[in-house]
Amino acid sequence: MKHAITKLIIAALMLAAWPVAAELLVGEMAKLVTESTPPSECLAPVVITSIDGVRQAVPGKGFLIEPGAHSLNGQAILDTRKCRRPEGDLKISRADDLVVNFEAGNTYYIAYDRSAQNSAEWKLLVWKVEQAGSTLAYPEQ
Repeated sequence: MKHAITKLIIAALMLAAWPVAAELLVGEMAKLVTESTPPSECLAPVVITSIDGVRQAVPGKGFLIEPGAHSLNGQAILDTRKCRRPEGDLKISRADDLVVNFEAGNTYYIAYDRSAQNSAEWKLLVWKVEQAGSTLAYPEQ
């Protein structure tokens, strides 16, 4: 009986501590958002499929990543109603990897920029970075 009560108390303490531990983990990681893009721009949501050259299965809307420099690549979700493709331009090249130095606690918004007339110039980019207490839109590439 005493052993069962001890297990129950330990389980209750673990459940109570879980939100605090999860919050600490989030603060130690960088967050990527890949489905949110400005509606008036030629930026498309992406699904990240490769991190540091290794195929990855990550959530399509976004995920946490360890701080530091990482290379990303993936698949764009194109909506031609928002940003039309030049006539006769049916070939879409594979974009180069996006290399970003992620900082813990920041949120990075990643998109596929297809604003250039030449589809060979389309690329992945960070279009917004949110830091505690401030937002930097369109950081230097």
